[in-house]
Amino acid sequence: MIGIIKRDLTVMFSNKRDRFFMLLYIPFLIFIIDSYEPKWLYFAIIIAYTYVLSITSFSYDVSGKSKYVLNSLPINAKEIVLYKYLSTFVYFAITIVYVGGYLWIINALKIKPVDYFNLEMIVKALPVIMISTSIVFPAYFRFEPKIAQIIHMIVFMSLFVGLANLNSVGIDSLAYHMRFLRGTSGLVVVIGLYILSLILSMKLYQNRDL
Repeated sequence: MIGIIKRDLTVMFSNKRDRFFMLLYIPFLIFIIDSYEPKWLYFAIIIAYTYVLSITSFSYDVSGKSKYVLNSLPINAKEIVLYKYLSTFVYFAITIVYVGGYLWIINALKIKPVDYFNLEMIVKALPVIMISTSIVFPAYFRFEPKIAQIIHMIVFMSLFVGLANLNSVGIDSLAYHMRFLRGTSGLVVVIGLYILSLILSMKLYQNRDL
């Protein structure tokens, strides 16, 4: 798995467009997101980065030339799907390190007061990431790239609008819609959804003509 993660990162960062995007995405989010609290800005950034990393590497495998490399490895379809779902957590960890360093520099240079590590927001962010990827992953395993991209953009734009309204109050706020994730029952729901999505993707990928 570590070897495939390394390959994914190499493919992503060998692309100039992706490197440019990863470098400037944090300043863009800082400028766009309407949140006066540094912790919520941190929350939004780690969600956005993890989601983008997960989907970008995924789209290379399913729709790009690298899928032939992946299919040539001594692993079956179920293992490929399992790897993609587990890789979300790896990208989450990578994001925490990368974003933490980036925001620490911004904070040290006094460009903007920002959080560069907040355990509370990390705990809150993970369920949101799991829900969003559990919706999009089956689409990439089942449909052609163009259709999957449409579903991805719908989820991404919905997520982006929610993150951009972190400072709202009442029913317009993302925090209001996330209230069902609180407590053990919310965690069970998220884990259950992720597992169901994993099982569905395994079945879809096995039946798809690659």
